[in-house]
Amino acid sequence: MLLLGSERSVTQNYNIHKDAEDYSGEHLSIIRINGRAKVTKVVNKYINHEDTINYNDYLNNHSLWRDETYYNCISITGKVVRYHQSELGGNHVELECYEGDLKRHIRLYHMAEVLVNVGDIVDSNTIIGKQGNTGLVLSKKRSSDISYGSHVHMEVLDDNYKSINPRDYATFDRAVTYREQTNIIDNSKKQIKIIVDKINIRSNPDVLSYDIGDVYNGEIYDVLGVSEDEKYTWYNIKTSLGLVGYVANEKNKIWLIVTNEEEKIEGDIKEVDDVKELKLIFTCEKDGTYAIKLKYGERLYIE
Repeated sequence: MLLLGSERSVTQNYNIHKDAEDYSGEHLSIIRINGRAKVTKVVNKYINHEDTINYNDYLNNHSLWRDETYYNCISITGKVVRYHQSELGGNHVELECYEGDLKRHIRLYHMAEVLVNVGDIVDSNTIIGKQGNTGLVLSKKRSSDISYGSHVHMEVLDDNYKSINPRDYATFDRAVTYREQTNIIDNSKKQIKIIVDKINIRSNPDVLSYDIGDVYNGEIYDVLGVSEDEKYTWYNIKTSLGLVGYVANEKNKIWLIVTNEEEKIEGDIKEVDDVKELKLIFTCEKDGTYAIKLKYGERLYIE
C-alpha cells in the first residue's frame, strides 16, 4: 500500500521487527498509498541528513542525551538536534483508513519531507512525502553519504493499535478506503467543531471508560447532550457512521468550539467612540475563528 515510485527492498521484516517493516529504495523517491485515507498526524520539521541520528550512537548516549521527554542528540553531521521522544522517527505521518469495516492506522517514518497536512484526504494520486533519513537510522554506508540510512519505516495497526504485518499494504496487494464520520454544518443545531489534532471518543462521560474512536481537527459533530464533572465538559455526539459516544473538553482549555442551537445576540451593538488608553493585544492576520478568555468586567473592542 505504499511501495511507490520505485522498487524498494525489505531491509528488516515483520518477524524480526515485530511491529513494522523497513523498506529501502531510491533516496528521495516518492511515497503514495493504495486507496484513500485521512491524515491525522504530521511531523515535518527535521532536515534530511543534517538531522540524521546514528542509531548506535543513540543507544550508547541516550541516557546522557535525555532531557525529560526530549533528547539533545548529536547528528551524523555533528549538529545538536533536539528530538521529542515521540519524534525519534523523524518526519512522519499517521493516516486513518478502513479495510472493509475494520479501521486501520498507517504510520510512515523517516521521510525527507512530508507533503500533506493534518485533515487532508489522500488517495493513490497523492504524494505523501519523500523517502529520507530523518530521525534514528542505521546503515553500513558512510555517514558522509547524503543517502545514509535512507528508508521508509512502515507500521499498520488495527483499531486497538495492535500491530499488523504491513507487507501486503506496502506491495499494494491490499487497498484501503476512508469513510468520513464528520457531520455537515447545520446552523439550526447545536454542534461542536474540533480545533485540536485529536480527541478520543469515550463510551461514557468518563476518562476511564472504553475508547471507541477519535475525532480530528476541523470535524463537525451534532451535540445530543452535555454533562460535566470537576475537570471536563462532556459532549454526547453521533457521527455520520452511526457511532455514539462522548467527547471531552477540559475546563479552562479550548479543544473545541461550541455553536448553540438558534443562538442569537441579544440587544443592540453600540458604537464606542470614547474609549481611551486601549492596549493592542492581537492583530488578526487572516479570516478565521478565534477563541479568547475574558475575566469578569473586562471588555472587548473590535475595530
